[in-house]
Amino acid sequence: MRENWFKFWNHPRTKAVRHWSNITYDVSWNIILFLIIGVLLVGSFSVGAAGGYFASLVKDTKAPKLTEMKQQVNSYAVTSEIYWGSGEKLTNIATDEERQPVNIKEISPYLLDAVLSTEDVDFYEHDGVVPKATLRAVLQELTNSSSRTGGSTLTQQLIKNQILTNEVSFERKAKEIILALRLENAMTKDEILQAYLNVVSFGRNSLGRNIAGIEAASRGVFNKPAKKLTLPQAAFLAGIPKNPYYYTPYLQGGVVKKDLTPSTNRMKTVLKRMYVAKSITKAQYEKAVKYDITKDFAKTSKRSRDTYPYVYDLAEKEALKIMTSYFMKQDGIKEDEVKPSELAEVKANYRDQAMIAMKQGGYKIHLTLDKKIHEAMQAPAKNAANFPSAPQYKQVVNPKTKKTVTKKDPEETAAVMVQNETGRILGFVGGRYTDGTADDFNRAFQAKRQIGSTAKPILVYSNGIENGLITPASTINDEEYYYQTVPRQPGDNPINNEGGRYRGNVTVREALELSLNVPAVKTYEKMNMSNSIQKLVDMGIEIPDNIRYAPSAALGTMEITPVELAGAYATLANYGQYVKPYVISKITKDGKNIYKAKSKKKRIYQDRTAYLTLDMMRGVFDKGTAQYANSLLKAPGDWAGKTGTTNEIKDSYLVGSTPGVTLAVWTGHDQNNSLMGATTYYQRTQNLWAQMANLTYNANSSYFKSGARFNQPASVSADDFKNTGRFKEEDQKKKEAEAKKKAEAEAEKKKQAEQDRKKKEAEAKADADAKQKADDSKAKADADAKRKADEAKAKADADAKRKADEAKAKADADAKRKADEAKAKADADAKRKADEAKAKADADAKRKADEAKAKADAKKKADENRKNAE
Repeated sequence: MRENWFKFWNHPRTKAVRHWSNITYDVSWNIILFLIIGVLLVGSFSVGAAGGYFASLVKDTKAPKLTEMKQQVNSYAVTSEIYWGSGEKLTNIATDEERQPVNIKEISPYLLDAVLSTEDVDFYEHDGVVPKATLRAVLQELTNSSSRTGGSTLTQQLIKNQILTNEVSFERKAKEIILALRLENAMTKDEILQAYLNVVSFGRNSLGRNIAGIEAASRGVFNKPAKKLTLPQAAFLAGIPKNPYYYTPYLQGGVVKKDLTPSTNRMKTVLKRMYVAKSITKAQYEKAVKYDITKDFAKTSKRSRDTYPYVYDLAEKEALKIMTSYFMKQDGIKEDEVKPSELAEVKANYRDQAMIAMKQGGYKIHLTLDKKIHEAMQAPAKNAANFPSAPQYKQVVNPKTKKTVTKKDPEETAAVMVQNETGRILGFVGGRYTDGTADDFNRAFQAKRQIGSTAKPILVYSNGIENGLITPASTINDEEYYYQTVPRQPGDNPINNEGGRYRGNVTVREALELSLNVPAVKTYEKMNMSNSIQKLVDMGIEIPDNIRYAPSAALGTMEITPVELAGAYATLANYGQYVKPYVISKITKDGKNIYKAKSKKKRIYQDRTAYLTLDMMRGVFDKGTAQYANSLLKAPGDWAGKTGTTNEIKDSYLVGSTPGVTLAVWTGHDQNNSLMGATTYYQRTQNLWAQMANLTYNANSSYFKSGARFNQPASVSADDFKNTGRFKEEDQKKKEAEAKKKAEAEAEKKKQAEQDRKKKEAEAKADADAKQKADDSKAKADADAKRKADEAKAKADADAKRKADEAKAKADADAKRKADEAKAKADADAKRKADEAKAKADADAKRKADEAKAKADAKKKADENRKNAE
């Protein structure tokens, strides 16, 4: 039939048919030609209109410089990180979104293929835009199609995220296209892909935090770097950016979602597209699809802020100070050039800038803390068995409500370990973690407390040696003593030693070993107290003016933090050179240091002074107040140190040094209650100190320099170990003055004694005469008295005899009368009883006779009856 039709059309049989055929052909051709021309005209018009519309959308878009575009797409908030001094990462600085940039070479090839297969399969072929995909997306938008396939390449998505906004409009889309084409000229494909993977959101991690960038996603979801991702893991992560919070496996708080079906289905979709794109084989696809990805998820994590709260807070606080100063310096701002009235506001503004930079600037904060040492120090502090006493309570005023409330006040502790030579803080204890948690108060760095007898080496004896006043062998009388440099008030008590006894003459060495108070005060009062205090001020310790001139400072009445105390003792261990303790070693950005700590040494004591003081402090452990700690100490070394206690036992200390490190430990109550408990307070403190020393030594012994000793410097001579110095000379002068005064007193006493003797002799003669007269008067009085007494006695005896005779006669008469009456009564009773007995006997005899007669009568009658019967 088809063939016949073509024959008819091509070979018409009649002229009429041919005529109409030609007309039909011409008309048909003209119509077709007209339609083609019309379509071309309409198409040209549409293209022109679309071009014009597109041009109108981008007419105000300025073409940025290529370098600026590159900088913009690579400009994003990067999470800052904190690192232990021993190299391990501690945690990230808390921020709204965590991100860790990574080089494309450090990303698993599986992940790259998964992203490209899913998001932009022609990424390496197009120039930033795919017209077909863009036209399809526009038509879907115009027709309001329910099916949206998306038309953005990875380059366009990067432009939208980093330069434009998420606004849904043709204008934004037009700008996106123009900028995407331009970005392709500014960056290589690998650079664009790397930037995209560092920018895109991946939902939440196992901490519940928002994450962006593939490295943060890989570590936050699978706890591994992006370069080690397996095929299923890569496919899972590549599927998340389509809808980050829908496909992420974690809820807020880092809890894994109960229903992970959408996430796993999305992973399978990614794997399917990788297979279609021939990025993986069929075998790889089938194996990966069956893989249980849920077993790879990181478990809900505990933030390092929760594990190391004191470390995190301290690192953030100290870094903020450094960063604030850094930004001020960058802008050429010097504090001493700013008006005092404006300084607070200026610093606050730079502090805010520093805080934002810390959270988003990708800085790396490197601490001095050795992780093993720091963790070893926490164990004794967290062990409740080391604090056997029950919590005490204190009445305090609530600053908000102004009401008095009862506050629990458990025994607390703080500790600091410092490297002597550098000032690096190797570890610290901010508190006990009572009830398993830490509070916001870091006692190691914030608790200013009186330091008791720990002041004696750093304030009293070191300065005494340095001033030539004493040597370790100087002798001081430990006796009842009052402060000499302050007015004595009524009711003042003498200075007491612990235990309440005085030991007489003791050497300075013994006084330090036994922590005697009187020798310390005597030594301190012989010096310029203000100059001695200045040594502590030179170490950065704030000392109020009322303490600067107070002799009680010798017993530690100034308030110092544990870290300051450790730094002061480290100065002695560092042969008199002070290095300020610090906790941040450096802060870097992009591998460059913006801050690096410098250990600047300041000479405080002469090396001779430091050594002689240390040499005395050795005895504190060997035979002094720290013997208990020494009995528990297993960390070898040339230990030298000092104990300390404050009034009413509110604070207890032990500070000890080796040539390498200094360890300071404090115990007490936040509310200043006295230390109590099942064991004595000093044992608890020394036990804590010994445990920390032992555990930190086991954790990292290299810092201790246990094989070394405090070497005697050349400035020390043999005379330094003899009883020399001004203290001895001044004591001798004092003794001579006291002897002279004593001799004068003795002479005066002898003169007074002679006068007293003569006075007594005169008084004795007068007493003798008076006594004689008194004796004569007494003899006469005694004779008269005796006569009168004899007369009275004779009369009394006669009266007594008469009364006795009368009484006897009366008694005899009464006795006879009573005897007669008794006899008469007895006779009457006997007669009555005899009569009664006779009457009874007669009655019994009569009764028996009657009974016998009756019995005989009965027998007789019975016999008669028997006979009658017979």
